[in-house]
Amino acid sequence: MMVVPEGASLFELNMSMIVDGHTGIEHALPLAEVYDDVRQLWTQTQVGYTPTLNVAYGGLDGEHYWYARTNVWEHPLLSRYVPRTVLQPRSVRRLTAPEEDFNVLRVARTATLLQRAGVRVNIGAHGQREGLGAHWEMWMFGLGGMTPLEALRTATLNPARYLGLDRDIGSLEVGKLADLVIIDGDVLADIRQSDRIAHVMQNGRLYEAATLNEVVSGQRVRKPLMFEGADAETLEVEAQGQGHDDD
Repeated sequence: MMVVPEGASLFELNMSMIVDGHTGIEHALPLAEVYDDVRQLWTQTQVGYTPTLNVAYGGLDGEHYWYARTNVWEHPLLSRYVPRTVLQPRSVRRLTAPEEDFNVLRVARTATLLQRAGVRVNIGAHGQREGLGAHWEMWMFGLGGMTPLEALRTATLNPARYLGLDRDIGSLEVGKLADLVIIDGDVLADIRQSDRIAHVMQNGRLYEAATLNEVVSGQRVRKPLMFEGADAETLEVEAQGQGHDDD
């Protein structure tokens, strides 16, 4: 049975979870920096770590970092598939702060040290920002010192193994599910190119990211989205509240 509890922002509880052999800890350790005692303890177990940088504890978090540092409302894919009445109010008027105020970068550095010591680290986007949050997680691991390949593994093979699904997903191998993304860029040179998605393949069917039409594997044109049309500028969309669970 998999046991994947939230850490509850209690360091002593986190350590007891590791000793008890839980599948993993979700959310960041409440201490931004840890020392050799934690590394020695953790690496003697198979317990994974999902720091969930978008909402990391202890200071300004990842979601606010990318609102402050990028024009999220202008993202070419996000702005196409998220109504403006949902995307712009959250991202256009944003607060900012000096780099050192974003505690999430220290959390990412600690996660990098733990991964290199042998702890399996995973992304945990927390549902923030309709898919873009998963890329933010990888980018922040990069800011924390991971190489692009290390950051990619936090979003692919590491979580597949963490969930016990690595026989089917997590890497490109014969016999695994044909679920993949095609990126128009070199993510091994720059992890920030990971969101330049050109195509998505799901279960062997290939879709063009710019239109979501099926191509090559079929010729299907997607139907209009509910917010596309003459009233798209003023359409009110009821945004569902974001819970605290890592869905």
